[in-house]
Amino acid sequence: MEIILSLLLSFIITFLIIPLIIKIALLKHLYDVPEERKSHNTVVPTLGGLGIFIGFILSVTFWTDFAVFPGLQYLEFALIVIFFLGIKDDIIALAPGKKALGILLAAGVIAIWGDIRISGFYGMFGIHELPYWLSILFTIFTVFIIINAVNLIDGINGLCSSTSIISALSFGTWFYLEGSPKSFQLAIICAAIVGSVLAFLRYNVTPAKIFMGDTGSLLLGLLLAFLAIEFLEINWSTTKNIYYMRSSPVVAMGFLALPLVDMVKVFAIRLYRKRSPFHPDKNHIHHILLSLGFTHTNATILLSLFSIFFVLLSLYFNNIGSLELGLIIFPFALLISVIPNIILYTKNKKKYEMLEKESAF
Repeated sequence: MEIILSLLLSFIITFLIIPLIIKIALLKHLYDVPEERKSHNTVVPTLGGLGIFIGFILSVTFWTDFAVFPGLQYLEFALIVIFFLGIKDDIIALAPGKKALGILLAAGVIAIWGDIRISGFYGMFGIHELPYWLSILFTIFTVFIIINAVNLIDGINGLCSSTSIISALSFGTWFYLEGSPKSFQLAIICAAIVGSVLAFLRYNVTPAKIFMGDTGSLLLGLLLAFLAIEFLEINWSTTKNIYYMRSSPVVAMGFLALPLVDMVKVFAIRLYRKRSPFHPDKNHIHHILLSLGFTHTNATILLSLFSIFFVLLSLYFNNIGSLELGLIIFPFALLISVIPNIILYTKNKKKYEMLEKESAF
């Protein structure tokens, strides 16, 4: 019942507050202006993350039991840090270095004070436990990577919301089935994520009335990183549970397949072209699909199906071992993510060849 009520409360709060945010943002000119890299043609408010944050934080604070999971207070502290970081960036652009420092601070809070950390590699590469200091550093690095991956996938209407809902549902279902008191609290958190993001999605579908901005994507990135860490740690401590996942590290990455694979692909392209991996461009898979003629809605649906497929694939093969599953999941995911680039390249090449022939005559 608490899980359902958490979802409903976060949904109702976010659903009711988003129209007010839209109204204030337009009055105060707090909106995103179209430019070359943007995929919209009109000004759109960018403070949707504020609505997600309010709905989520109120629902979680009301329905979760901090006595069962004391680390939640540090998660909320980290979320507040990320919230102000995102708000600042959405209103007045924040230097990349300062944004990175803010993310590292939030990651450090949950890893060090909250003791929410990756304690080992869970048998992967034959490594079980990590020294405490290395565990902290690896956790901060992992959180940083996931936050940036989710932030980068927020490029078209509904995409970041849809993939985040799929990931939260995947983690939440496992937490609910695992059944321990701590897992139950985590299932409530997942429900609050789903409720608030669903409510936001109502206003973000094409034609979008509001964007989540960095506030929303950074918050969702932190929350999904947190869920992935807790999934790994609880799974490792309950090896006799029927829901134990032998390949949990790769399963967790499978739950986050789209943002992680897209980030790896885009960073590889940028490095190949001798650019900074953080240099913005239009090589993300959603940009390529738009260039191929997909609408925002069709591209979001296709990429959501991509996410669901890799969730199911990782679950189906989870018993074969992390290395073996990784060799199936990631080359396959990268191949699929590169196919639109190949199609677009071939299409443009034929177009240029035709133009050259016409100019020759």
